Amino acid sequence: MSIRHYSLANALRYRRPSARKKVSTTIRSLAEKCLPRLFRDSTNRLDYRLRDAIAEHSPEDYVVNTKVLPVYRFVDLYRAIDALGNSQSKSGGTTIDKIDTKAKEDLTDLLRADLTDWCTRKIVRSSESAWTVADDVEEFLPNNCFWIVTSLRSVSAHPFIVRLNHNAYDEQANLEVAACGSAAAKLLLAWVLEHSLAHSIYRHKLLSVGFQTGNKDEFGDIEKQERLRISFRLASPVARDQFVIDDQVFSTLYRNVVDLHRRSALLKQHGVPLRRGVLLYGPPGTGKTYACRYLFGELPETTRIVATGNALHKISQVFDLARLYQPSLIVLEDVDLVFASRENNLYSSSLGDLLDQMDGLKPHEDVGVILTTNSIERLEPAIKDRPGRISQCIYLGPPGAELS
Repeated sequence: MSIRHYSLANALRYRRPSARKKVSTTIRSLAEKCLPRLFRDSTNRLDYRLRDAIAEHSPEDYVVNTKVLPVYRFVDLYRAIDALGNSQSKSGGTTIDKIDTKAKEDLTDLLRADLTDWCTRKIVRSSESAWTVADDVEEFLPNNCFWIVTSLRSVSAHPFIVRLNHNAYDEQANLEVAACGSAAAKLLLAWVLEHSLAHSIYRHKLLSVGFQTGNKDEFGDIEKQERLRISFRLASPVARDQFVIDDQVFSTLYRNVVDLHRRSALLKQHGVPLRRGVLLYGPPGTGKTYACRYLFGELPETTRIVATGNALHKISQVFDLARLYQPSLIVLEDVDLVFASRENNLYSSSLGDLLDQMDGLKPHEDVGVILTTNSIERLEPAIKDRPGRISQCIYLGPPGAELS
């Protein structure tokens, strides 16, 4: 009768494959926890790199704050995080470790949880996506990136980690910030969000808003999410003498749009509401588009947003965009096609959305609205007749004999 040596090797040899794998995983996990960091190869393991950066503290001391934002914020967030580290590294004493890698786990699990069998933590370079950052200008950025900043004393005296991920399926930008203590994490997150808005690629630009429709499979499950599309429009200003308009009509238009935006700071000081709506109506070809182009050229420090066609059905997202990048001016073209009177538009929810958004503008919000239509008689009376939504209806008709 042979006597087996009950060593670890024999224990693994006579167990089933699944049991051997489980024991190996357990041994590996214990080794990772017990072996000194000097014996680890942290160059190719994401969790090692992250945990080594905060080795002076326990991972339990670090708080992770998460923010899910629309995908069009991705470029602004990426640049803001870069600026967060670079602005401090110039003053010395700060090191930045930027890791461009694939990672399915969230930042909390990478810092605290053990490695599971369903994923890998090896550093593998992430794919890059093209983003339009200006008219006819594209920039390629990694879809998943980590920033490890070891010192930023103006915000946090301890190392912190920022992670930005592009979720292509849900069309979202996922931002995670890990810092020592809840207060530091909130402060860092707020700094990134504020900087991304203040230095946005969309601020003070002329934008066109559209929507890419989503897809569903035969069972009704969503295969591709609906997506807001923001494109840059080449500004081609129109001079005053390039379109024919009565001087009195021009003065009314200028006062209600240009003067209002230029004097917004003074009006705020005196408590005057900034909310204004202007309706331009008249037959086709009488200068409504030219008038808008003229106004765009007069307001270069304003974010100008043009929405037409299918974008009018997603009016709440258009107003959200305008609120983010105010001072802003929204131009809704051919509104009678979507916001017709209720007798002709019984089952559309878009009309209610527009009324809610116009009523929801706060007095201090610097968001102007211009509506254009060729058929004012088809337009819902609650838009054109109720005070507080449209402050001025301006008729642009064919030029008279004195203007011909």
